[in-house]
Parts: sequence; C-alpha cells; structure tokens
Amino acid sequence: MTSLGRRLAAGLGAGAIVASGLLAVAPAASAGTVTPTVDCFVEALNKHFVGPQSIDVTMSPKPADPGGSVTASVTLGASPATSPVALSGVQVTPTIEFTLGGGASGTVSVTGATTTMDVAQNAPITPPPYTGSVTIPATASGDVTFTPTKLVTKVFIPAYNLTQITPCDITSGGGAVETVPVKTPQPEVPTLSADPGTVEPGTATTLAGLNWTPNAPATAALCDAAGANCNAAGISANTLAVGADGKLGGTATVAAGTADGSYTVQVSQGAKTATAPIAVKKKEIPVPQRKITLSKTDIRPWTFVKVTGENFTPNTLIAIIGVNGTTPVANFSAAWAGSDGKFTTWILVTSTKVNTITAAEIDWTFKFDKVALAPIAVHW
Repeated sequence: MTSLGRRLAAGLGAGAIVASGLLAVAPAASAGTVTPTVDCFVEALNKHFVGPQSIDVTMSPKPADPGGSVTASVTLGASPATSPVALSGVQVTPTIEFTLGGGASGTVSVTGATTTMDVAQNAPITPPPYTGSVTIPATASGDVTFTPTKLVTKVFIPAYNLTQITPCDITSGGGAVETVPVKTPQPEVPTLSADPGTVEPGTATTLAGLNWTPNAPATAALCDAAGANCNAAGISANTLAVGADGKLGGTATVAAGTADGSYTVQVSQGAKTATAPIAVKKKEIPVPQRKITLSKTDIRPWTFVKVTGENFTPNTLIAIIGVNGTTPVANFSAAWAGSDGKFTTWILVTSTKVNTITAAEIDWTFKFDKVALAPIAVHW
C-alpha cells in the first residue's frame, strides 16, 4: 500500500469510527449510559480498532403505544481511533442496532440523517449527537429494554470521492441502555349511528357501527334520551349483523304506537353496548281547509247564487249567511254536508250590503264555527 493510500485508509478508518457513534441529540445522562468495548473493522486498512466508547440513549415519549414510534436520542463519547490526516467535509450516515428485551424480543435499528463533520489530525474524535426514530413492536407489553449491539456507519469523503461502510460490534461491557414502558392496549370501544335520526312509529332506521365482536349476534332496545330505561319491546324488529371486520349494520324498527319524543337506540353484544340518539315523530297529516265556491261573484240584488262547499265535517249541518264584514245581513240558507264533506245549496242575495258569503258548521250546541268565506259584490 502506498504512503498516500495508507494515510487515506487511516483517515477513512478514523472517519468510519467517528460515524459509528453518530446517533442522537440529547446530552449524556448516567441513567441511560453504557461504556462498552467496541470493535470497528476498517476495510481500507484491513484492521480492527478496539477500545471503550460511551453510548448515551434516551427515548421519548414514555410510555409508548404498542406499534408506535419513539424518538431515540444518542450521544457517544470519543472514538478509540484517531486519524493520521486531517479530513474535512466528511459525510456520515449512522445506524445503531438494538436487541430488545423485557416486554419485547427481536432487533430494531435507528438510522439518522447524513451530517457533515471535520476530523482533526491525531486528535480524539468525538462524534456529534444525532437523533432518529424507532418503532415499538405491536406485540410489546410492559417494560421494553434496548441494548446496543452494533454501530454501522456509511462514510463519504468528497476530497477522495470515496465511500466506505464500517461495522462496529459491541463486544463486551454493554447492557441495556434505555427502558421504555409500553401502554396496555385498551379494548376498542364500539360505535353506533342511526340514519335517519328521526323516524315515525312503526318505521325503521339504519344502524351502523365499528369495533363490534365479529360474527356475533347483537340485540337492540329503545331507551330514553339519557340512554336509560331501555325496553327491548320498543324495537319491534331488527336485521342487525356484525361482519368479520367488526362492522355492524342493519335496521331497527321503532315499535308502532311509540309516543313522539327524543330517545336513544341501544345495541348490545355481550359486554359491549353503544347508543345512538333518535327522535320519534308521527307524520303530520295536513288538515284540509274548508272551502266554498260561488257560482256568481258580481251580482244585482235579488239574485240566487249557487254555493258549493268541500272539506267540511261529514254529515254536518251548514249555515249559509250573507254578511257585511262580520255582521249578518238577513240573507240565509242552509245545507247538509254529506259523508264526503261536500255540499251544494243556493242562497238568495237581496241586499247591497252583503260583501261576503260565509258557510259555518253548526254543532249540537248551535255554535257557529269552522267557517269558510267567499267574497261577493252586490250592486245595482
């Protein structure tokens, strides 16, 4: 190997060892620090560099969710190697590997972004701090420990247009450097919705929900607005079913005769229950307006006018009266509304004071109400 090659190889080796420690951003804390012996193999030199190097790791948040991401902050001490040549603008991309223990098993790694640093000649190399993220296994529980096992660094030296990957194994003196408590998964809460939210008695609403026990039967009941006083008979029928994906669907029919008001529909499936608000309202049937039609609306006094009525109470006596405003003007007639609420009769209009013809139902107390009006003009 030439002198230049040896100097370059030594520089690369030192740079690689530096990079092997670049994973994190927090200051060292004794509770999260180990000082193992590291063995870094520099391929360019075909040589191992062995020595102690402190590794400080902190992770957040704590506790973490199973399957969630945590941020790993690592700071390393000085590398066991120095560089015989000064190197500037060295680009390093670090990775650290952990063995999991406690409430999880397996290995995880954290890779950080590429950073640039300068390496002094024949001086201890202290890598800058670095951060990255790690995923907690979805099956993890309790306290999960993180034990560093290897540092792997990709190094690029622009001055020589050379790239090198250097593995650094932790051979002894290590151990768990951080512990992350993992939250206990909470059972998924079932949901329920009703559409439409307002129904008539005897009609159905469509129910839907998530997080129900797959392929298990579900029952429905009608409760008060607060979700209490539930009555299974308040739901006269349902087509509820839960699929393999835990999605609930189907209809629930509110019992006929249910009074208008605010309620909730409750669906139960073993220990699981959920409610959805619903309003019950009878359909409003519009009341037909009483109406009379005159055969003539512009007449001379002493003219017979045909009066036709509709939408009156069936089988009711009707008084036909000529009035001026609200004052009767001694022009009267009568009619009988048939079973269809219709009638036809005649009235002799004699006075020019008449400006309105009224038709009023007469009940057994001779009360004149439920009136229909029609304007008329009487003049010579």
